[in-house]
Order: sequence, then C-alpha cells, then structure tokens
Amino acid sequence: MSRSRFEGKVAIVTGGSMGIGRSTVLQLVSEGAHVVSCARRKPKLDELKAAVGGMSGSLTGVKLDVGDTEAFAALIADTAKEHGRLDVLVNNAPSVIGGMVVDQSLKDWRANFGIGVDSVFIGVQAALRVMISQRSGSIVNISSVSSLRAGIASGGYGAAKAALNQFSQCAAMEAAPHNVRINVVAPGAVDTPGLNAAILKNESVKKTITDAIPMQRAAKSEEVASAICFLASDEASFVTGVILPVDGGKAPQLYVPAFDITNLDNQSADR
Repeated sequence: MSRSRFEGKVAIVTGGSMGIGRSTVLQLVSEGAHVVSCARRKPKLDELKAAVGGMSGSLTGVKLDVGDTEAFAALIADTAKEHGRLDVLVNNAPSVIGGMVVDQSLKDWRANFGIGVDSVFIGVQAALRVMISQRSGSIVNISSVSSLRAGIASGGYGAAKAALNQFSQCAAMEAAPHNVRINVVAPGAVDTPGLNAAILKNESVKKTITDAIPMQRAAKSEEVASAICFLASDEASFVTGVILPVDGGKAPQLYVPAFDITNLDNQSADR
C-alpha cells in the first residue's frame, strides 16, 4: 500500500546527496513532500533530482555547506517564506574526524563540533523561529551510537554527538509547549558510500565490525531513513526528546568474548 504521510509538507534535509540523507530525501519525496536538500556536491544533487522524477513529491537541490551558518540559517528562513511553511528539518550533514586523544589536534577536535553541534544549533534555532509561530513541525537530528558508547579514536566525534543529544533534548523541552517535536536518531554502522570508502571495502575489517553487531550486519541507509521519517511524521505526534538507536542492537549490547558453552557446568548462575 502506498503511503503519503508528507503530502503537501515542506522539508529540509542537510547532507542529502548521499547515504542516509539521500535515502531520507527519496522516502520523503515518494510520500508527497517538497524537499529542499542541501549538500556540498552539486553533481550528486543533480543525480538525486533525476532519481525523484515521477514521484508524488518534488525536490529542490541547493549547493551549500552547513558550516556556513549564515547561509544555512538563510536557507531555512527563505524556504519557509517561499512555501509559507516548514514542516520537517533533518539535520544529517556529517563530519567525522577521528583520532586518538594523545594525537588529535585542537583544530580537528573543534571541527567535529563545528558541523556536528554548531550547525545543528543554528538549524534548530532557525527552524524553531518558523515552527513555533505556526505551532507545528518536527526536527530530527542525526547522531551516532558513538554518542552512547565509548570507542577508540572517536573521542572528538563521540563527544560532539553526545553534545548534540543533550542539546536536542533541551530544545525539545522548549519546543514541546508549541506543538513542535525534536528527536534524535543514533545510527550504528551503516552501509553507505562514506563508510564503505573508509572501512567496509576491507572485507576482514567489515567482518570484524559486523560480527560485533547483534544482528550480524550493517544497516541499510533505507532502514535509518525509515526511522527518521517515522519520527518526522504525524505517526510520532506524541514522541519528542527521544534518542532512538538504529544499530542492530549495538547500544544495549553487553560484550562478552565468544566461548564454548558446552564447557559450562550445570550450576545455577544465581549468587
């Protein structure tokens, strides 16, 4: 059965030309939304424009780096003014700069926060100025399982995403009386061009990562997009301030090294 949860609605998706952002744009447009997708790579936006041809919604691609916070805020205000409303904002544009604590420069540390926190703050602020006055709207910020669990060489990235989580929940409390919802999706390993280029192209590394996920595989970008679109839709009309892991069970996992269960005796584990 076809769905049209976003019929007549206006959405902005940052980092919308690849991976999770692209899948989110495709789902929103397929369900009737007019989407403004901004990204740094114009050719990828042009490819996305071609991909949505024939869908019930529509797409405007804008070449923009959300690190230019003035231009980003202007895009949000201009979109709302042109269309008379803004229903959905998805802050998805990524910045992943890893590094061991003893080696990472302050510049790289701050770069994680520049896109991951500062730009999200500006986006949420600009969107709230529209959504509060119209007394409706949904914002979904994209975090990471690295914000919930510690990992090697991810101190800057994980700290930035943890800050995003806390900011999102605080903003959700301010927005709630105005019927505006703010939620977070925290993906784990996702099979995207970016992760493939960095890690998953190496089969042994890919196996190590996926074997450590309870569901034994990386997520598809469409699966993360489905969670984003659920939170953005009226189906989640009473859901706000939530951090939703989409990680195949990684966040709640208690890691125990593999062992041969047949070597256990039959004693009770109760003590």
